[in-house]
Amino acid sequence: MTKERLILIAEDDADNREGYAEYLTYLGYRVEQAADGDAALRAARQLHPDVILLDLALPVMDGWEVARQVKSAPETHDILVIALSACVF
Repeated sequence: MTKERLILIAEDDADNREGYAEYLTYLGYRVEQAADGDAALRAARQLHPDVILLDLALPVMDGWEVARQVKSAPETHDILVIALSACVF
């Protein structure tokens, strides 16, 4: 039996974050959450998730910088990063 895939949700809006987490858990994924960019980067380094769903407009450290640091570090560069944004412009 293989382990469940781990998804890190990095989203500052609690309703969005909880909605994503609830749905992904229902689908059988393990889910961890981060409410700001600094917490997301720490979680990526500690947990090494299979996927990061990354809001680009995070507080403390924006999602762009989180993605740059995740992708440039040898220990995390293989994590799939999917950018999320509610910005329509």
